[in-house]
Amino acid sequence: MSHLIDFAILILLAGVLGYAYLVDRRVRNLVIVLREMAPMVDEFSAAVDRSESSVSAIKAVTNAIEDQVRDGLSLRPARRQAAAAPAPAPEPVLERVEEPAGVTSVNGKAELVRSFFATVKSREA
Repeated sequence: MSHLIDFAILILLAGVLGYAYLVDRRVRNLVIVLREMAPMVDEFSAAVDRSESSVSAIKAVTNAIEDQVRDGLSLRPARRQAAAAPAPAPEPVLERVEEPAGVTSVNGKAELVRSFFATVKSREA
């Protein structure tokens, strides 16, 4: 009876070792693919940062133009266009959506990506 239990433990141990080998091989392949993707992810992150700065710049210019129109600096041409065009629709009211617990906003995406790859490199060394 004890030999049967030992044999069952050996079979289970062999199965665990085989599965661990399979998982290790897949993780190594994943790390290789992530290394190949690192430049593309960096470019994407830089593009996202550039688009965020562009949107901020556009908002700043729009706010400056709106302030000028409100102050009356460009009121005469705006009146002519307003008379010809229908009244604009009211702006929708945006409600603040609360983030779920445990979720944080990430501002430095490029640094986050670089730190991920640095962590992977340090774990392999």
